[in-house]
Amino acid sequence: MPLQQALRLSSILLAAASFAGLVLTAELSPWLASVGAASILVNVLRTLGVPVLRRISNITRMSAATWNILLVAAFAGFWIDFLWISEELLPAGMHFLVALMINKLFNLHQRRDYLHLYVISLMAILSSAALTNHVSYAPVFVAYLIAGVWTLLLYQLANDSEGTRSPHGVAGGAAGPAASAARITPRLFWMTNAAALGALTLTVLVFFSIPRIGTGLLHKGRGEGLRTSGFSDRVDLGVIGPVKQDPTIVMRVELPERAQPVPDRLYLRGNAYDRYNGRSWANTFTHRRVLGEVAPGTFRVGNTATSQSAGHGHAVMRHDILLEPLDTTVLFGAPFPRSISGELPAIHIDPAGALYLPHPSGTRVQYSVHSESHQVSVDERKARSLAYPEPIRRTYLQLPASLSSNVRSLAQRIAAQAESPYETALAIKQYLLLNYRYSLDIGSSVSARPLDDFLFRRKTGYCEHYATAMVVLLRSVGIPARLVTGFLASEWNDFGNHFTVRQKDAHAWVEVYYPESGWVTFDPTPSLGESAANEWWEVFSRLTDSARLRWDRLFVHYSAVDQLAVVKGLRESGDTLRTELSEMTLAALRPLGRVLSAIPPMFKRATRMQVWLVILLLAGSGTALFFLLRHAPWTISLGRPNFSQAKEALVSNLYRRITSLAESHGIPRSPATTPYELARSVRRHWTIAAPHVESLTSLYCRVRFGQATLSAADLADANCLLDQLRKLPRQP
Repeated sequence: MPLQQALRLSSILLAAASFAGLVLTAELSPWLASVGAASILVNVLRTLGVPVLRRISNITRMSAATWNILLVAAFAGFWIDFLWISEELLPAGMHFLVALMINKLFNLHQRRDYLHLYVISLMAILSSAALTNHVSYAPVFVAYLIAGVWTLLLYQLANDSEGTRSPHGVAGGAAGPAASAARITPRLFWMTNAAALGALTLTVLVFFSIPRIGTGLLHKGRGEGLRTSGFSDRVDLGVIGPVKQDPTIVMRVELPERAQPVPDRLYLRGNAYDRYNGRSWANTFTHRRVLGEVAPGTFRVGNTATSQSAGHGHAVMRHDILLEPLDTTVLFGAPFPRSISGELPAIHIDPAGALYLPHPSGTRVQYSVHSESHQVSVDERKARSLAYPEPIRRTYLQLPASLSSNVRSLAQRIAAQAESPYETALAIKQYLLLNYRYSLDIGSSVSARPLDDFLFRRKTGYCEHYATAMVVLLRSVGIPARLVTGFLASEWNDFGNHFTVRQKDAHAWVEVYYPESGWVTFDPTPSLGESAANEWWEVFSRLTDSARLRWDRLFVHYSAVDQLAVVKGLRESGDTLRTELSEMTLAALRPLGRVLSAIPPMFKRATRMQVWLVILLLAGSGTALFFLLRHAPWTISLGRPNFSQAKEALVSNLYRRITSLAESHGIPRSPATTPYELARSVRRHWTIAAPHVESLTSLYCRVRFGQATLSAADLADANCLLDQLRKLPRQP
């Protein structure tokens, strides 16, 4: 491909990569994205020489004045967009960038046009980097980097090929003949790709050496959180059911500690509710306190949720959560959180142990949670009665005045066979699991008594109905309980070693209070058997989801803490490697050590004459070896640098430039022509150049064939003669 065509093509592809980044931000309207994509495609095909497009472009070509008028109109449109349409500076600026890019794509005539396009592309890729954190940005950035390396290299080569003949043009007819004739060779192709790979490697190294300290200024306040249900201060029965069909990803939960077992299902606690009015649940805890930091970015939750739970061998689990932007301030974690760490502004907590951010986050939130699961102690499993504190009884035994006697009778009937509060809770849970059917298709009608409809008439429902029924039945027999909403994670990703939590995993369950063990989780909702998914598509989905998580962890949310962890890992790996190498070295030298340790006793047993004989033998062998290496004919040139090749390369390049100039003036040279024959031919056909050519030919023959030295002064004189030779006119 000719150099000028390659330069134009690489410049358009550079703009295409940056434009793709803008499209990923979802800030471009469909019509503007279509116009930009069509402009790029037309210019690519026109550069490749498609005849139809070339003829059409010649017919529809607009003057420079027309393009300037359109540019002024685009600038006016920017202000209209900013003030009345988008009403935001960033989207309006991106729209104007696309208009500038389209303008320049159709007007790549002068050197400054190329430079303008490069600046526009750089601004576009920076804008897209600030506005998107999706993994699909990675191939766009790699494409931009490769196109950028190619473009800069070709631009420089085009300038060098032109020399000083056309200082204002690099494309089309403005290029000089040398630039037009230059072509892309396979060697240049692979060298440029290697440079692009090196630039990408350097970029990654710089990125991990200088981690991000935030999500960027342009992310502040941008983006609308994912709408969730069941995490406000009030939850109506049936509010979670409609979202059980939504596959949108809400969060991803990693279990970084390899030693801890992976549970089949992971409860992620959100809100807890204490008051039921017969139709909905409410959280009456209006007071929230701010958690204190025990270290920068680490918040101690304390024992708010279970003040007396210590000492019962509860398991502690660490999990890392990447939470998508939500429309709620609730912060999720496995029950029951003990500490939370991450780049969080602050954390609030209510008396029920629910955690909150100060305000909904417009970006993804990444944090780590250490949680402690609660199990009922052996003594409380067997106890026939339990002494509950008065605040617990007053809050978590509340029942609505409208509660029917049928519900109370059912609770008494189930509890009659149980011998302890713990067995009562198990009996109610088992009763709900065996006698009711889980279904999301129960209609949208609102009942005045939804609990009675579920327990005695319909006997079909979803998680809120089961959890509400269990809480009300437990409270009816004097056992404190509360309803909890959150997510139930069950989709384990083997590739990324994390749970993928979706909107459809929204769930409600029950927490029962025990004076010594604290709040304990019970789930009376039966699992809903899901239809078998396409196995191939399921594997691909988990693989891509794992790639997205790694992208977020390693690039979007890479911080100074992660950098310290990498440095620590490298240091530990270095220490381990150094220890292993030391052990291997000692093992290899151990036989030599045994030999050396045996030498002193040998000398002790040897006579003085034997010792002197060994010393003389070693000295004589060393002397003989030295003279052999010094004077042997086959070792004369051993290790000596050969400067003749470099010298010959210089004079050969010098002579090639002479012959090239002679051929450009109509003086051909066949392979059989000697240097002096060429000089005589120059004297006949280009007399004014004869002295210069003869001097250069003489220098070439002395160095090339006479093995004369080539000094710096000789080389400078030769270059001076060549410059003068280029300026000489043709023979009249």
